[in-house]
Amino acid sequence: MNNYNKNPNSWSWAKVVELAAYIAIACIAIALLLSAIFGSKNISNAFRLVGEAIAYVVAIVVAGLWVRRKTHVAWLILYVVFTVSIIVLYIVNIVL
Repeated sequence: MNNYNKNPNSWSWAKVVELAAYIAIACIAIALLLSAIFGSKNISNAFRLVGEAIAYVVAIVVAGLWVRRKTHVAWLILYVVFTVSIIVLYIVNIVL
């Protein structure tokens, strides 16, 4: 048995990533619900942006953990390019 299930009150990277993913889908669901019910763009956009940001961070962290196990430097270079692209384009889309 792994350490993941031994102590349900302890925190691990896996539990933190799971919690972040849960919060991200909650924000995205709330944004879609508000948009569908009220047509409110400001509030739903705020929830959508928060949900997207958390989802991007979770994806970047999980991908980074995967890349750390790889030995070829090309994986790391592509990871950095992809991560910087996501961050820059996300900020540009918020500003514009």
